Amino acid sequence: MRLERRVRNLVKMRKKKPLLKVRLPTKITPELCRLIGLLHGDGNMSGRRVLLTDQNKEFHLVIRRIFKSVFGITPNLFHDKGRNSYYSHTKSADVYRFLTEVMEVPQGAVRHKLRAPAYMKKLGLRLQGEYVGGLFDAEGCVKSRQAELNISITSKSVFQYIGRFLRKINVSYSEYIRRRHEKPEYEIYIYGKDDLRKFARHVSFNHPLKKKAMAKFLMRY
Repeated sequence: MRLERRVRNLVKMRKKKPLLKVRLPTKITPELCRLIGLLHGDGNMSGRRVLLTDQNKEFHLVIRRIFKSVFGITPNLFHDKGRNSYYSHTKSADVYRFLTEVMEVPQGAVRHKLRAPAYMKKLGLRLQGEYVGGLFDAEGCVKSRQAELNISITSKSVFQYIGRFLRKINVSYSEYIRRRHEKPEYEIYIYGKDDLRKFARHVSFNHPLKKKAMAKFLMRY
């Protein structure tokens, strides 16, 4: 993907000068891949606003650092007490257009139209690992006592992408398709200390609770 050219074209097509000055990436970095994974896992792109949801406030500090590294701006943080959730959000037109038009993040509720981007499959293993790490940060679960990792996602394309990535790094896994709701849920389970260790060599967690659970498992074994 020729990111620099696409960003240059995006800037040329601006209808007016943005109110919020941002730095649009001209290279695909680990932080950008992590952010794409987070948005694919639990993002929303409605009303030209970029929004990420998680109940853990500490994790939003991580999200804000990633956002700052990628775009040079810090998203706002909102606490919904009724839903016991935190939201990191920004309404920068440049960031929104970059993510939707250049990085192919679906508009609206991201998971509803989600496909694994073609460019992601062509990146090196480290960058792909950051993307998978973002997905697991958002939607994964770590059970250190049972030596188990799992993730559930509604996009068949992303489910297949994760499977291909795990095969690349020689991690064995089980997969299930469950129809609890209108759309099927695609689930991947990784069991056992050997496969969890192999996974950890290529994929790290940034979510504080999942990072702690994974570190606890790795110390035990």
